[in-house]
Amino acid sequence: MKQVVALVVAVALVAGALVIRSRLDDDGTTSSGEAAVVLCTPELAAVCEAVADDTGVEVRIEDYWSTVEGLAGDDQPTDVDAWVAPAPMVAMAVDERARQGQAPVLGEPSAPLARSPLVTVMWSDRQAALAEHCGGAVTWTCIGDEADQPWSELGGQGAWGDLKPGHDDPATSAEGLLVASQAAADRLGRPDFASNDFVEPGFRAWYEQLERTADRLEPPSGTALARMLSFGQAAFDVVGTTEAAAGPAVARSRDSQRLTVSYPSPAMTVDVVVVPVAGSDGGAAAEAAFTSDDAAAAFAAAGWRVDGQPPADGVPTDPPLPDDAGTPAGGVLQALRSLTQEVR
Repeated sequence: MKQVVALVVAVALVAGALVIRSRLDDDGTTSSGEAAVVLCTPELAAVCEAVADDTGVEVRIEDYWSTVEGLAGDDQPTDVDAWVAPAPMVAMAVDERARQGQAPVLGEPSAPLARSPLVTVMWSDRQAALAEHCGGAVTWTCIGDEADQPWSELGGQGAWGDLKPGHDDPATSAEGLLVASQAAADRLGRPDFASNDFVEPGFRAWYEQLERTADRLEPPSGTALARMLSFGQAAFDVVGTTEAAAGPAVARSRDSQRLTVSYPSPAMTVDVVVVPVAGSDGGAAAEAAFTSDDAAAAFAAAGWRVDGQPPADGVPTDPPLPDDAGTPAGGVLQALRSLTQEVR
């Protein structure tokens, strides 16, 4: 008799779990009916808002560093259930909290929900001129070497002015910090660089030249890519960004035939994850919402590469994505962010 009762209880528990899971999948709420609260980085705003419309989760857009600082505080977050962000930013938050001697507050990140390689977007005539000057290919090392130098000395036309590279502010933009890390990896000659590599001869002066030029040209609002596409060659000559941002935007731009999207070395990808806040009531609801088929379709529509989903216009299937993201560890990114603030 006891075995029968135990079996009935087990079946009831499984059925109840399925009902709750279904509820989470359907409307993004917990069993108490509260909407799960999810923080998203600005790069993911369009996707997160689409998922919110489909599932009922509550989305708040916040730059990655504000979230890192918030999660590194003394108290357990009570008003947030999960964070959707590039995986390296999650690692930064974990490292920062550990550095301050605080107990972990984030659960286990999901597998990558979507991926996008880092790219450069450059005016094709300038790309051809700089590639020849750089010895055959435009690299971040060469861009940094020649940043703010006259085009007349780089094989281009004097009317082009000076070489104007750009990317979003690494202090607040996850995309901007990862682009800066790709540039640093190229200059240092290895993707697995560490913060003590910043003392290598010539690196700081090179990085300062690159970042000061980018900072001087930093748009007052919006992204560097958006400014480039809106204001043309007067804004930037080359911009570092993600394929997700560049592919669809360039494809629909009036200047699409005059722009070249390239994939610099070393290859790096931005891998997006959802990570619940440990012990939160809505963490499971948030994870269910962002691992759903609707979320996968939203990521793909926004230009991200998602297994099983058709790519958006302007997003190729070649080059294939590397197995590993290739991005630096959280602590290294933290050190690079600090260095960037010093030199800008």
